[in-house]
Amino acid sequence: MKITSEPGLGQAMTFELSKKKPFHGWFWYKEGYAPEIVEYAFQKEGTPKDSLVVDSFCGVGTTLLAAKEAGLRSFGVDSSPLAVFVSKTKTDDYSSEDIERVKEFLANAFKGRQEARVQWEFELFSPRAAFPKRHYNDILYLREKIEQEEGKVRDLLLLALLSIIPQSSIIVKDGGVLKIDKRKRAVPVKDAFKRKVKRIISDLSEPVVGPVPDVQLGDARRVELEDESADIIVTSPPYLNNIDYSKVYGLELSLLNMSKGEAEQTRKRSVRSFIGRRMDVDEMPPEVGDVGYKIPIVGTYFKDMESTMREMFRVLKPGKSAYVIVSNSVIHQTHVLVDEVLAEIGERIGFSENQIIVGSERIADVKPHKIKTRESIVLLRK
Repeated sequence: MKITSEPGLGQAMTFELSKKKPFHGWFWYKEGYAPEIVEYAFQKEGTPKDSLVVDSFCGVGTTLLAAKEAGLRSFGVDSSPLAVFVSKTKTDDYSSEDIERVKEFLANAFKGRQEARVQWEFELFSPRAAFPKRHYNDILYLREKIEQEEGKVRDLLLLALLSIIPQSSIIVKDGGVLKIDKRKRAVPVKDAFKRKVKRIISDLSEPVVGPVPDVQLGDARRVELEDESADIIVTSPPYLNNIDYSKVYGLELSLLNMSKGEAEQTRKRSVRSFIGRRMDVDEMPPEVGDVGYKIPIVGTYFKDMESTMREMFRVLKPGKSAYVIVSNSVIHQTHVLVDEVLAEIGERIGFSENQIIVGSERIADVKPHKIKTRESIVLLRK
């Protein structure tokens, strides 16, 4: 196993660079990465124009949008309906008529405002608690009004509404927990929504030209692709960090489908990276060692990741590569070398020339110790 360092990739392993980029910045996703990572992989592999790019955990569509920008076909899958919706909306094609209808909606959005009749439920607490009263009513009003639109116009407007929930609420996303902070200044829904829609309209004035990705709701452990059909995989699985993304983004997910039950279905399709799921450790990958039994979530995470990597091996063409962005973890004061374990599992599965490309290092303050850990790309070549 070869370990190299590319410190220039460190910032691209966060969503920070994507915030102000056209299309990429439509929906803030702290756990995402920047398109520079994807471009790095394309350049390293010399990806030709007829290539199929695959993202097994497509999130908010960074890999898929970068593939479209490069003129490449792409396929993405995610366990979250929210992620699939955001990815599809960001990477779709839109007509001038779609854009004009969005402008018309914005011009009339708050005229003749009426009390909304829709019901919004969230599994953790009442959404009313997450917003000042006026903000909550405005969100429900817009949600109901947007539902009267159709097709791509509805999708663009709904994405704009979902994206402003963090700034228009008094919720703080603190790691894997949603906290209500009554001291937080919540931006008025009307102002935030107008800004977001205007940004979307501005970006669409210079559209991305390329193949529209195929994005599907599903499970990375069972991907609906033919054997040896993919030319490159660029993806980032959930980190082993005990964060349940279906809860962290639960308000957005529940507002999308107006159902609090969607989160549980999402968890059933997800890689088990957080405590609270079924944590059986039968047939745990041998590369994990005793830590998989001492901390069961470690065992289940790598068990699920082995299934995912077997799917990657199946769909990749011979000689092609998977770029898997991961972070090492510190759980219960135990440093888990995620990148090395995945590289070792990959070797057993059949990948060759496995390499770890370190993008950044950080210090985890785990009292009474400080542990140096890292974020990396695990490069697996078939």
